Amino acid sequence: MSYGQNQPWGLQAIKTLSGTWNGQTSQYKIQSGYAFNIFKGDLVFLGNDGYIHNLGELGNANLQVRQSLGVFDGCSFQTSVATNPIDPASPARPYWPAGTVTFNAIDATCFIIDDPNVIYNIQSDAAGVPFNKQGATAAVNYSFVTGTNPSGNTNTGTSNVVLDTGTLGNNQFNLKVIRFVPVSGNVPVSNGASRVPYNNVEVVIQNHTFASRPAPY
Repeated sequence: MSYGQNQPWGLQAIKTLSGTWNGQTSQYKIQSGYAFNIFKGDLVFLGNDGYIHNLGELGNANLQVRQSLGVFDGCSFQTSVATNPIDPASPARPYWPAGTVTFNAIDATCFIIDDPNVIYNIQSDAAGVPFNKQGATAAVNYSFVTGTNPSGNTNTGTSNVVLDTGTLGNNQFNLKVIRFVPVSGNVPVSNGASRVPYNNVEVVIQNHTFASRPAPY
């Protein structure tokens, strides 16, 4: 993570409200042919079809108040044609490429951080989070390849999701800001209005499938 620079990495799990995050995830399924990318660090929801969906497929205008199951942390699937000639048997993937047809149409297994108490590190957008918005909620902001198909880093599999500072307030949006990541130069002067562009904050998922959180201040 590069603080103060526009290098998003989605939602990075760093700890929990009660202590250390030990990497726990739960297994869910992605349907063969699912038409949207899912990158590591993207928010996801469980659709009424029983499969994992990227929250980004709803588009930035609609995803703000949708409950999230958690954060995508990679997947495993096989295809009929080897995508890695050096190690064609390895099914582990850092992200789900949109429209992938799996071998024999077998559901892909994906790994979701679905513990509602996990705290994440996320980069803000160019405006940055001001000091007096600790405790506020905000929506996430996806970038898209086309339409509502989320973009990300296809080399590393990491998400391009950032915190949308234009939505900071007391709405029941995707994330709740807890505090600034304690890195030199990341925290603005404590006069309320000061901002550090692209600064990073620690957040929890406000609208979580497994948690009912009080409304922000």
